[in-house]
Amino acid sequence: MGPIQLTISSPGPGDGKSFTSANLASALADSGFRTVLIDGDIRRGELHAVFGELGQSPGLLDYLVGEATLEQVVRPTQHHANLFVVPCGRRRKHGPELLASERMRELLDDLRSRFDAILVDSAPLGAGIDPFALGSATGSMLIVLRAGETDRKLAQAKLSILDRMPVRIIGA
Repeated sequence: MGPIQLTISSPGPGDGKSFTSANLASALADSGFRTVLIDGDIRRGELHAVFGELGQSPGLLDYLVGEATLEQVVRPTQHHANLFVVPCGRRRKHGPELLASERMRELLDDLRSRFDAILVDSAPLGAGIDPFALGSATGSMLIVLRAGETDRKLAQAKLSILDRMPVRIIGA
């Protein structure tokens, strides 16, 4: 069957996707799943600070351009023995294209043999191609909606795009 692979996004900023990603990753790790959380929000990612000062770089983008190895970017966390984090890395002009690259798919292939759960926290759906590329790479997406905050029209427009992509929405 293979590991859990999931991209987590939201229609817009402030909906709580990173909070949800961090907590879901922690819960899976505490349940005995060897879990890696990738900070795929290459524009505003801050997950490296959530789990102790891991540092932003080297991270995902550094790996995707070949400036860092897998061992350098997959970092253990202090409070969860089964939880590892891949920070977003140094911000780059062509970051979105890197997320849709073959190297991203190769990274996920490598991680499948090492982890029981692979979670990718992505930028919001309204931020560009990033979440769509990551959702296509993992094959599944969880959408975070926040009562009273999420823009319904934006959510509806972005979800209609996802309907035409090879991404299975597993929940909201």
